[in-house]
Amino acid sequence: MPKAEIYAVTGKPVAHSLSPELFGLLFRTFNRNAVYTRLAADSAREALATARAIGLRGLNVTSPFKEDIVSCLDGLAEDAVRIGAANCLALHGAGRAIGYNTDFIGLIGTLRSSGVSPRGRAVLVLGTGGAARAAAYGLLRAQAARVVLAGRSFDRAQAAARALGCEGARLEDVGKILGTVDIVVSSLPFPASRILPAPNRALLVDAHYASSAASPKEGNRGASTALRWLFHQAIPSFEIFTGLEVPKAVEQNIWKAFAGLERRPRPHIALVGFMGAGKTTIGRQLARLMGREFADTDGLVETTTGMSVSAIFKRRGESGFRSLEKSVIKNIVPATGTPMVISVGGGAVLDKDNRAGLAKTCRIVWLWTAARTALSRIDIAMRPVLDPDRPLESASRTLAARVPAYASVADLIVNSESGSPPEVALRIKDEMDQTL
Repeated sequence: MPKAEIYAVTGKPVAHSLSPELFGLLFRTFNRNAVYTRLAADSAREALATARAIGLRGLNVTSPFKEDIVSCLDGLAEDAVRIGAANCLALHGAGRAIGYNTDFIGLIGTLRSSGVSPRGRAVLVLGTGGAARAAAYGLLRAQAARVVLAGRSFDRAQAAARALGCEGARLEDVGKILGTVDIVVSSLPFPASRILPAPNRALLVDAHYASSAASPKEGNRGASTALRWLFHQAIPSFEIFTGLEVPKAVEQNIWKAFAGLERRPRPHIALVGFMGAGKTTIGRQLARLMGREFADTDGLVETTTGMSVSAIFKRRGESGFRSLEKSVIKNIVPATGTPMVISVGGGAVLDKDNRAGLAKTCRIVWLWTAARTALSRIDIAMRPVLDPDRPLESASRTLAARVPAYASVADLIVNSESGSPPEVALRIKDEMDQTL
């Protein structure tokens, strides 16, 4: 495959994010050779390390990493410094990472697209994390008359409010404050409706969209403010990543397309990645955790032919093996039936028909591992695509050639070096539980 730029969104959890669909529309609109996926991680530091190892060009950051990522970066734009959080990272040569904040732009864009100007308004912001701090910062810049930042911890709310130049309050006191504000902005990890009385006169902008709908299809007028916020922060992120400017007319067309998208159900989970990534071991663990059947495409080829993969390579060549592999994949991913976990051979996704077939019915998880780690986990003599005299050189070259294919098909990246197989399997299950 041609070498595409790779971008992703990271957080914990992140499998529910609609950012890949949105950025996919942007890249296609501008004919950009780029892909966008999701990167699961246990920490901001791990997320950035994995992004650098793979060679990502940019990373969006969501909860709970927006503040923690700041200490990991090589530089920060002024807005991100003032907010104390970054949601957009540009990765330059040698993995140099510069952080930006576009969340505050997204909030103001959301209000204005709803016909509301924050100027002269009183606003209550729920939460004290990165998105809440960005919201307060943006509202103050837009000349809101009053901004109150409310959090569970009064000390944390007060500290954040002092840093930004607004008021701090306890989350438990929002009922008293609500009648004095025009707008409520929530960046809580759950829908604000859980704590806000209904009805209330204030306009609500809620950043939490994952639990309210599996799809952004709500009609152009009725689309939630959460999706508007996602959209309006993504546009400047795209411009930072690419150096391109999105004209207003194009922006409106992309919004209409995004608001009309539907997600189709995909019952199976497929694990892809380089040899030694742990696809079979982790796949078996994942299948047990989720109560699913497990299948391994290499194993099925061997069962079908009565020969090992290495023997097939010797007798029929790589093209002969790929033909058998393609037939197995075509027959193993039906649109209906018992949900499965499928371990897919390392080179299978080089074939566009395999990629299309898997993507149609599977949520695809790319298990990332570096070439050196992969070699430490395998018997080199049993891997016919490697040069036994120069294993690291050939493994590195082979992995680099496959990275674009893995990235193009992945719904989620998980670093399989970051834990034991049971731990990695549990991480995947926790992510998949957000979406399945």
